[in-house]
Amino acid sequence: MSRPDPCNSNPGHAERSHPELAIRAYRPGDEAGILATFNTVFREVCGDDFVDRTMTQWRWQYLANPMGHRISLAVAPDGTIVSQYAGVPVMVDTPFGEQRFIHCVDSMTHPAWRAGLKRPGIFVITGWPFSAHSRRISDAVLYGFPVDAAFRIGKRYLEYHFLRDIDYLIRGADAGVFPLPDGVRVECVDTIPPDVGSLYDVMRAEKRLLLRRDYRYLDWRYRQNPQRNDYEFWTARRDGRLVGFLVLKPTMGLAPDSATIADWLAGERDESAIDALVHIASQRLADEGLERLMTVFPEWSTEWAALEARGFVKTPSANWLQRRLVYLITGSPLTADVLEQDWWYALGDSDLA
Repeated sequence: MSRPDPCNSNPGHAERSHPELAIRAYRPGDEAGILATFNTVFREVCGDDFVDRTMTQWRWQYLANPMGHRISLAVAPDGTIVSQYAGVPVMVDTPFGEQRFIHCVDSMTHPAWRAGLKRPGIFVITGWPFSAHSRRISDAVLYGFPVDAAFRIGKRYLEYHFLRDIDYLIRGADAGVFPLPDGVRVECVDTIPPDVGSLYDVMRAEKRLLLRRDYRYLDWRYRQNPQRNDYEFWTARRDGRLVGFLVLKPTMGLAPDSATIADWLAGERDESAIDALVHIASQRLADEGLERLMTVFPEWSTEWAALEARGFVKTPSANWLQRRLVYLITGSPLTADVLEQDWWYALGDSDLA
């Protein structure tokens, strides 16, 4: 399409102001300051295990995304990035056609500017024009997985609505390797299979609302990712036809000593394809000598029931660190009930995998 991409347009940051700060959209060249503040903030939060984000990672997430980017900033007179409210646009297929969702990520405020602030604070002032812009250009939904403090502030000042706590599906290593079904060939591949679109078409016909897992998106999200080495791509084929695709993080997870199913494509009623994907993941768990295989789907979904039948157990994220999904509908006929009942997602739809 040749029309301008609204995801990269100026969000019109004139709605709110701060006497010491410029509240404005990202400009080319801001990335060095954004990274400096990001690494300062998250090094403080995460401690010694934190690894600084690189410029390559930042450019992939924001500038290379085929759907564009959203970044609202509070900038001090000396150029320090004081606060950020940022988002990653994704295309979602819904009962009302394609809609743009914004996955809100990397929200932060520099520690030197937190003390003694009046309510609502710089983080909120930075976030207001972000959501106002989404309303102007008819984004459908803003969503994210905020920590407790951000959720409390967002609920009070930024219209965050709680959808659900995130529960994990976990299969222990003691359940053994799930058997590979006859007639299905599995293979670890280096690239996104070019026929993945036909498999997504199967999923789209079965589900009312889900992120569009086409080749362009999957290639950007996983293969182009600078952390590509964290992921494995697995195909399941029957008579040469792609019936399953799995994105696996074989050595990392949100639960201790775990591997993660990050993304999943298979027909809801294709039992042998589902068996094959569970086989792959459980085999790789055994290969790595880890204790838990984990993933996330909505509890109402066919995938949840299928994995429970194959030895996965519902496990609250609060066992380690509570995760929740929140949203704000900004310009769509979608309703809270539709999101609650029909929004299908996997862990890779977040920045948690």
